[in-house]
Amino acid sequence: MVSRRTLEFLVGVVAAATVTGGLSLYVATPYALAVGLAAGTPSLVRTSARLDLDAYDAATSSTEQVVDGTVAAGSTLVVGLAAASLALSNGYDGPVAAAAVAALGVLAGQVAFYARSREFTE
Repeated sequence: MVSRRTLEFLVGVVAAATVTGGLSLYVATPYALAVGLAAGTPSLVRTSARLDLDAYDAATSSTEQVVDGTVAAGSTLVVGLAAASLALSNGYDGPVAAAAVAALGVLAGQVAFYARSREFTE
């Protein structure tokens, strides 16, 4: 049987890939990647091995969890779009821009989520 953590991770990856792939048909890939990562962030941040997921679920209401996911996704989106804009405006495209978006966007989302749920990290 697959663990809940693994299923949530897969949901996050599928959401990110689906949004990125669909949006990249219309906008530059770094922008699409930023939006895709933001879409997958709420599921992805909950799958960290450092998060005591059972304690987090027991102590936070579903509304608080939605807010935590929204803050993390918003941080990923804002920082990712800023990184994409900066990379593209400086002439970087393709893998360099995508790497900058992915690294900075994901880091921002994780920092935002862990700042809000630090009492549940091991």
